[in-house]
Amino acid sequence: MDRDRRGDSTPDATPPSDDQPTPQVGGPTTSAPAGVTAYLDDIIAVLVPADHPAVSQALATGALKHRDGRPSLPDGASPEDTFDLVRDFDAFDLSEVTDWANLPNTTPVDSPLGEKLLGQIRGVIDWDREQTLLYDQYGNAFETPTALGSYLDEHDDLRLVLAVGYLLSEPDV
Repeated sequence: MDRDRRGDSTPDATPPSDDQPTPQVGGPTTSAPAGVTAYLDDIIAVLVPADHPAVSQALATGALKHRDGRPSLPDGASPEDTFDLVRDFDAFDLSEVTDWANLPNTTPVDSPLGEKLLGQIRGVIDWDREQTLLYDQYGNAFETPTALGSYLDEHDDLRLVLAVGYLLSEPDV
């Protein structure tokens, strides 16, 4: 059984890709169009130069709408249906789908928590493949560790904004 955003049990919709079930997101809390099912994909992050959490979240929202490698959109879906900022994720505990429980909405990169989270994100990125976990304020994925290092060196007051990414099904016919 999978768990949806409200924590209700629902029948398995697709086989899991690993030993964890793929949570299905549906019902009134998701903005996906009727007949489209959203499946939790991964935790994604955006690095934005901003000195205020609200500004960083607004910039990150724009970046995520236009991000590299964004999942394809079924008819009637919009880019906003492919993610929720952690602050907007009103679902069950994230510890059910990731070992990153109690994720913050946003955090300064130069804080102990920001450094820890960025280090964990760097650690899970497969730099030999197209990565779709970490983006700049324009939605460009960092292609190499060197590009990420240069970005970190060039910008002050960076904030790490976290989101939950979704894969969308084709609408039910």
